[in-house]
Order: sequence, then C-alpha cells, then structure tokens
Amino acid sequence: MLETQLYFNLKDLFQAPRLALGRRTLVMLEAIFASYLAYVTMTYVALLIEGNSLGSIWNNFHLMPTLSFYLATSAVGQVFIALAYAFSIIVIWLGMTAVAKITIKEYKGDLFYSSRDGWNWAMKNWFPVFFGPLSIAIVIGFFVALAAVFGWLAQWPVLDIIFFGLLFVIFMPTALFLVFSALALTTGLFMSPSIVACAEEDTMGAMFGSYTLLWNQPVRLITYTLIIVVTAFIGYHLFFLLIISAFNLIDMVFGHEWVMGNAYLAVKQVGLDLFGGFCFLPYFDIHAHLCHGAGACEPILGGLGGCSPVAAACAPTSGCGGCASAMPMISPTVTQTISGVFVAIISLLAYFAVPAYALATLATGFATSFIVLTKHKDDQDLIKRKDADERAEAEAAEEEEAEEGSTESEASETDISDDKEE
Repeated sequence: MLETQLYFNLKDLFQAPRLALGRRTLVMLEAIFASYLAYVTMTYVALLIEGNSLGSIWNNFHLMPTLSFYLATSAVGQVFIALAYAFSIIVIWLGMTAVAKITIKEYKGDLFYSSRDGWNWAMKNWFPVFFGPLSIAIVIGFFVALAAVFGWLAQWPVLDIIFFGLLFVIFMPTALFLVFSALALTTGLFMSPSIVACAEEDTMGAMFGSYTLLWNQPVRLITYTLIIVVTAFIGYHLFFLLIISAFNLIDMVFGHEWVMGNAYLAVKQVGLDLFGGFCFLPYFDIHAHLCHGAGACEPILGGLGGCSPVAAACAPTSGCGGCASAMPMISPTVTQTISGVFVAIISLLAYFAVPAYALATLATGFATSFIVLTKHKDDQDLIKRKDADERAEAEAAEEEEAEEGSTESEASETDISDDKEE
C-alpha cells in the first residue's frame, strides 16, 4: 500500500475539502438522513400524543415539521422531541468517527476502505468516543459538587474556618484545574472521534488525549481548528451554490414549455405537497426552489423561521404563510405523482448533501489535525504505526508462514526416511 506523505504542518489541513468528497460525504449524508427520519417520526409521535390527528399534522407540516420543541406542549411530547435530537447528535458523532477512520486508512494507503467499513468500526468502538468527553464532564461535576458541599458546611461558625478558610489554599488551584478541564471537554467534543479512530484509544486514552492536546499544543490546536472551520464554511457555501446551479439547470431544461412544460410543474407540485414546510432553514428553502421554475418563489437568505415575501406566496399548505399559490395548480397524474415522489426525495438528499459535505470536511480536517498534532506532541507517526487490522494481518501472515514451514519440514523428514528405507 502507498502511504500518503504529509508535511505535518498546516498545509496538510487544506486537503480536507478535497478528501471530504465521496465516501466521507456519503457517511455524513447517511447520518443526516437517519437524523431526519428520527426527527420526523418523533415529532409525529409527540403531536399524536398531544391529541392532534394524523391528517391535521400532515396538512400543517407534511414531511418537514418545524420547531418541534415549540409544537409539543406536554412534557411527554417534549421528551420524544429531545430523544430525536439526542439520536441526531449520537449518529452524527458516530458518522464523524467513521469519517476519521476512513481518513487514517486512506493515509495508510488503503483506498478500498469503504463507508460501510467505517460505519462498522464506529459502531464497534462507540464507547470511548462518547465516554471520553463524558468522563471529563463527570470529573468537573464531581469537584463542583464537592465544592458545593464544603460551601454549605462553611455556613456555620468554626466550620467556615475549616472548610473555607484553611481549605481555600486548594480551592484556587482546583478552580484553575476545572477551568482547564472545561477547555479540555470542549476539545474532546470535536476531537474525540479522531482520537479514538486514528490512535485507537480506549476511554481513558480519549480522556487524557484531550488534556494532552490542549496542554502540549494549544496554539497549533486553536490555529488548526480555526483553519478547518473556515475551510468547511467556505466549502459549504460553494457546494450549496453548485447544488442551486444544478437545480436551476434542470429547471431551465426540463421546465421549458417545449420539453415538459406543465408536466414538469405537476411533478414539482408533488414535491411541494411532501415538503411544504422546509422553508424554515436558512439557505435551505427547498420549497422555494421546487417552484423556482414557475417564477413564484426565490431562495430564502433570512434567519430561522423567516420566509421571503415571494416565497410566502407558494403552496397554501406550506409553512411560509399560507397565502394563495402563485404557482399554477396542476393536478398530477398517477405517473407524475410517482415521479414527483422520487424527485422530491432525491432533491431532499441533494440539499442534505451540502451540510453532509461540511461535516465531512470538519471530520476529515480534525482527523488530519490530530495526526499532525500527535507528530509534534509525541514524535509519533500514526500513519506508519500499525493499527489493529494491520497487526491481525501480520499475525495471520506469520501463522501461514509457520504452517508452510512445518509442512515443508514434515515433507523433508518424509523424504529423508524414504531415502533411508531405500
């Protein structure tokens, strides 16, 4: 296998936008789509528990319910919504772990390490990814609770001398340690997937890896992180412009009256019916772009919950305002309905690919950053160090050689015995 030769400086980080395309974006797209399915399912369940009918939920939100924490008013409903958000965080974190593993494998020269292999590895090694940062949070919580107990005891005379006056000499260094631990926790939140995937660390290794990175390489850690975030931000917007350009090209060709004409509008109307409330996300108005060909809508560049006045004129059932539709209402045929469902789902995945690419860029950049920082911190090249798979392959090769050697020795002994008999 041909290993990737890194410079072990910030120049290596600029490979992340290029490497993020392909398998890594696919991994994060799967994570985002799984989060979307959990979000829609849990939101529908929460609204059904609160007494809403399935028909009313569909008429109001379709397949894109928005701001579900505000929609669910009961405690049970909000629990379901919280579970949906928790699942989204977990699956995206696992996706970033899979991307980090794919990255280190590609640097090692294994170009055939697939997205499925990355997911399988992440699912088998999920524990240290989450419990590394959680261990830091537990340490912080323990010392804060202990300090609160000492403070409560210090309310009474004499005890205040013992539990506050005399012990204050250790409170200040402990407080400094807790501040540093909070910074280490922040480091672990975005570096833990890379620490576990690239160095194959356990929970304690993931925990102390966050501390050592922050302690030994603070300037490089901050600088590299800023570079990665900026490149992901730029890549996000460039990829978004490419997606919008692709949709506009499709509108221009298929929406022409000499090509599909009204049939194209009928197909897009099905998409409006499925995702009528998707205009709440900034930069992601799929509702507006679905009817862009009719000139009724335009992209939304506002904040959360805002819709452009033109977009508000779209389908009556949308979350954009419920105004009369400026797009000609065309009743689709059965085949047009089927086509519209496929087009809407693929369009949704296309829009999800934009944040998926940004997350893949972040995960790839963090993995590269960890490899470079480990070289500076420990003078250890993680690319050349054998991982568990390579050690298993080496052991298997040694066993095969030993078996072949024993077979050859047995054959030679047999030949010698035959010669003696002759």
